[in-house]
Amino acid sequence: MNDKLTTLSFSIHSNKGVYALLLGSGISKSAAIPTGWDIVLDLINKLCVTLKEDCSSDPVAWFLEKYQEDPNYSTILGKLAISQPERMNLLNGYFERSNEDKESGLKLPTNAHKSIAKLVSKGYIKVIITTNFDRLLEKALQDEGVEPNVIRHVDDLSGTLPLVHSKFTLIKVNGDYLDSRLLNTREELSEYPSELQSYLLSIINDFGLISCGWSGKWDNGLVNIINKSENFRYPSYFSFIGKCEQELSDIATSRKGSILEINSADEFFNELSERIEALNTFNSNHPLNKDIAISRLKKYIVRDDGIILYRDLLMNECRSALKKGVDISVISKSLNKELFDSYFLKQKNALEILIPLCITTIQWSKSEHEQTILDIMNKFTQSPIRVETSFFPNTVKTHYLSSLLMLYVIGISSVMYNKYTLLNKVFKLLIPQINKVNGEKSHLIQEVNPDLIDSDILNSILGPRYKTPTSMFLSKELRDYFSQIIENEDEFNAIFDTFEYLLSLNYLDIVGPYRRTTYVPYGNYQWKHYSKNHDSNDFYSLFFKRADIEKLEWQPIKDGMFGGSHETYVDIKCQVDDYLKTIFLY
Repeated sequence: MNDKLTTLSFSIHSNKGVYALLLGSGISKSAAIPTGWDIVLDLINKLCVTLKEDCSSDPVAWFLEKYQEDPNYSTILGKLAISQPERMNLLNGYFERSNEDKESGLKLPTNAHKSIAKLVSKGYIKVIITTNFDRLLEKALQDEGVEPNVIRHVDDLSGTLPLVHSKFTLIKVNGDYLDSRLLNTREELSEYPSELQSYLLSIINDFGLISCGWSGKWDNGLVNIINKSENFRYPSYFSFIGKCEQELSDIATSRKGSILEINSADEFFNELSERIEALNTFNSNHPLNKDIAISRLKKYIVRDDGIILYRDLLMNECRSALKKGVDISVISKSLNKELFDSYFLKQKNALEILIPLCITTIQWSKSEHEQTILDIMNKFTQSPIRVETSFFPNTVKTHYLSSLLMLYVIGISSVMYNKYTLLNKVFKLLIPQINKVNGEKSHLIQEVNPDLIDSDILNSILGPRYKTPTSMFLSKELRDYFSQIIENEDEFNAIFDTFEYLLSLNYLDIVGPYRRTTYVPYGNYQWKHYSKNHDSNDFYSLFFKRADIEKLEWQPIKDGMFGGSHETYVDIKCQVDDYLKTIFLY
């Protein structure tokens, strides 16, 4: 459980509100709350005793033979109590505390309920789906000062707040013990009303799912809704104790999720809550937060005597990021979603401060500031991994995800702020070759580029089949870092594509052909060009049109790219474009 729990903790902490919980009867087990079916069987036995008959061998068969109808709450309660208050009083004993329960401490929110409530109160969980009838979770939430928006029946949907506007929503799909419209039999649980189905499907599509205390064995209607989902935007985790039911394993496979063995619901949520809190404490105790770091940088970078302070600031944060995120020791396994998510989250979190520092540096930098950026890139590409006699290249290459992120951050920023002298130096930077121990070097862009990880493997990890998975992944992950600078998403994508096309052109110019054959790594611009996704007046189109108009005065050439020659640029561009015509992504 440890590795998966670590990955899950990082993911919840880094992506507030994107996970929904799916809770079953196992969550209330330590509070001595019976399952719904246990209550049905107990009610049938009480009915038998009332009629002075014996149904101990098979209560369900006895009920079917005697009444010619399926046993459920409504049919059984109708025979035991006449009025609605009488029926509710009959059920209360199963869910509310008696004097004996008060002495034993039973029927109170469990540690799992309390830990979940804390996660909700801090905004990590916005939606919970539960098959339980009890109100232990509501009690735990109220103790944390959370007043939940509760959906107990399909009729409640008409007046409920949209999920996007609700701080927290609890959906009790099978009902509430204080409402006689409970669902319990196989027939009742096989198909929910269409409005509820649509509502639940939207949650399954839009959120990652974490299940606990739920086996998937009885709630066929809910299982069918989960299996209908075609979006896998966020990972899903299905927990079990002891032996995983085949139904739950099948759901995890359908959902492209992971099964997670736990010892108990209490321990699972307590550990999850503590790990997330530890991450919070670490962030709050970090000697620099992003705003303070950027404020210091701006002071140092404009001062003539601030170069040493500027360099110390960036290199200290670089060393901190390397220590936290880059040293990956697992290289003996093939790359899968769990490993990739774990590696990437670790590295992205480590770069949380360094990325905005680099963006701000490039915006205000002068020539004397460029060497520090180059030194940072160099640091991130010095592999600490000792390659054994056998290894899986794609797993080893995940070590360079942080290098890839930094390359794109520097590239996008350089294009935004016309810093092509810096970008030219980055493209020509020499680094140790991946998986080589004899000191051989190659250019950074030869080792770290959109082809870093095999596209088929990355697509199998990400879920959707992208034409250019690395580019799609990076554009989504980096968008937020530039959102305050480039508010328009189309403009950001155009600048992103401009950098990637410049990378392709410089690759051929600097690295050269591969075994006398033209080859370049390419990105999103390739399929956008042929699908005419680029407007003729957007940043990307106008940028490369200016090259033919301005020639030697075009900024990339003026700053040293392509040897400062327009003729070289034209020749390289023709070769790259001819090669790209052989790549069919449309």
